[in-house]
Amino acid sequence: MTISVQRLAATTALLLLGVTASARAQVETVTNVPFAFTAGDTALPQDHYRIAPMPGQLGVFMIRGQRHGAVIMSRIDRLAADREASPSLTFYRYGDQYFLREVQLGDGRILKLPETRSEKKAAEYVAAQNAGKSRVTVASNSPK
Repeated sequence: MTISVQRLAATTALLLLGVTASARAQVETVTNVPFAFTAGDTALPQDHYRIAPMPGQLGVFMIRGQRHGAVIMSRIDRLAADREASPSLTFYRYGDQYFLREVQLGDGRILKLPETRSEKKAAEYVAAQNAGKSRVTVASNSPK
């Protein structure tokens, strides 16, 4: 009887691990960013990036480059009811500088990043040059 209970517990644990890994894979976003950019206060180079919520950390996600380091960000979360749940990264561009402002995960969640001091300075500089910002969206390589 004890062996049956242990086997049942072990099987249940393995199934839960599989479900957790599957759920995390559904919200993970994989994207090739063809330009250098800033995420928060961290400058990141052109690379292939993987963005995923941190397990067990509500309100935190990680941006990890294939060849370069990683950065951990906090976020503002909302569900995208007004657009298709298509994984993507959205940047604001000021001149030749790109700032990550939004990550849309495959499950429809949108992770919004606040404007940083360096982005505000870039926006002021571009405005003084009578130029504007542009919004650049990079589609993810992740399946929907």
